[in-house]
Amino acid sequence: MSKVFVSSTLFWGTPLPETLRLVRQNGLAGLELWAQQFFLENFQEAEYLRYVEKYGLESTVHACSWDLNLASANAGIREASVQQVIRSLELASRIGAREVTVHPGHMTMVCWREESVQLLQHSLRRIAATARSLQMPVSLEIMEKIKKEFVTDPASMEEVTGPLFSFFFYTLDLAHCDSTEEMETFHRALPRISKLHISNRVGPQYHTPLPDGDYDFRALLPLLKAWDLPMVVEGYDSTTAHEVFTKNIHFLQEQGGIIEHV
Repeated sequence: MSKVFVSSTLFWGTPLPETLRLVRQNGLAGLELWAQQFFLENFQEAEYLRYVEKYGLESTVHACSWDLNLASANAGIREASVQQVIRSLELASRIGAREVTVHPGHMTMVCWREESVQLLQHSLRRIAATARSLQMPVSLEIMEKIKKEFVTDPASMEEVTGPLFSFFFYTLDLAHCDSTEEMETFHRALPRISKLHISNRVGPQYHTPLPDGDYDFRALLPLLKAWDLPMVVEGYDSTTAHEVFTKNIHFLQEQGGIIEHV
């Protein structure tokens, strides 16, 4: 059975003890902790570690990405972006996370692709150096096909990583794919996939609940199970009732063989 994690963004505004209790209570393997949320909500590392140990949970970390750009033409923004990713790596190391998910940068101007590739390569070399020193795996995420994003398929990922292509791991986000056929193509083409991000989409609206969207996850789940990769349920929910989380979990429990009632 593949391990199923959940993004901490489905518990926005929720205290850590309650979040981790719900993760354990619903039979999940652990949490993908968004570093930006950890810092914004002033979570305490000691408390996090105490509850992770209490419930026997695993952790991955999603590096800070909001308002950042590892390929920015603005040197100050690019430097701040690298430093925030390094800060995320250091957090992951301290809490014993399995790996860190990193968003590659995007173009400052859509006509500056070649320049953006070079700037991103420089940023990734610095991130790789820190990852090596901390012995922390980094998993780069293939992004959605929207304006200014250019790392949107295995070929562009190989281009921007260059000689580091075999150093990094990779995260395949199913909501960023344009069809189920593309999901399968990317899975075949991309080496060292460390996990799947799973959520649905409605046209250009990304990360909707699994049963609500363009993809039939009832039909997809047998394929995903066969891939035997860890899966992270993504989305955003700031409701006190955790409505999106609950909808996703009930859906997965109903399918059987993904997660079970605890």
